[in-house]
Amino acid sequence: MLQIIQCETDKDKAHIKDLLFEYFSWINLMWSQEFNMGFDINSSLEECLAQLDEFMPPDGRLLLARYKGKIVGCVGLRSIDQGIGEVKRLYVQPKFRAKGIGRELLENIIYEAANIGYSKLRLDTAPFTKAAQALYHSLGFQDIAPYFEKIEVPPEYRNNWIFMELRL
Repeated sequence: MLQIIQCETDKDKAHIKDLLFEYFSWINLMWSQEFNMGFDINSSLEECLAQLDEFMPPDGRLLLARYKGKIVGCVGLRSIDQGIGEVKRLYVQPKFRAKGIGRELLENIIYEAANIGYSKLRLDTAPFTKAAQALYHSLGFQDIAPYFEKIEVPPEYRNNWIFMELRL
């Protein structure tokens, strides 16, 4: 019923593009509601797609969730420092949430990170992502101070942003 696969083909990358467009659209809506600001969705999508190589083996992973034959979620892993990986873009389409798909994606990316040889995993998440924060904490992630490698979060929001780390 649920299958987690590594993004490899052009068809997989097309699914990633669709999922990331949904992700950035949702984030933009939430930023508008929470912070009264927005960003260019298409520019953010193109920037993210230009960085896909960072999420490919040997040092990265880009996983897709296939549920009942349909691609419904994704998560990425990339190297940000010696022995440290970063989890990015965990996203499950809204109508497929609360089915354990996000947990399965995250558990798989943790397993992959350990196999690569990372000693730590880091991530950042917006303050309004309460369900995601609960998931991260349930799998052992701990809150940490903002990490230096994190340049994607605008400085004016870093104090309100959530940064986490998991020791592997």
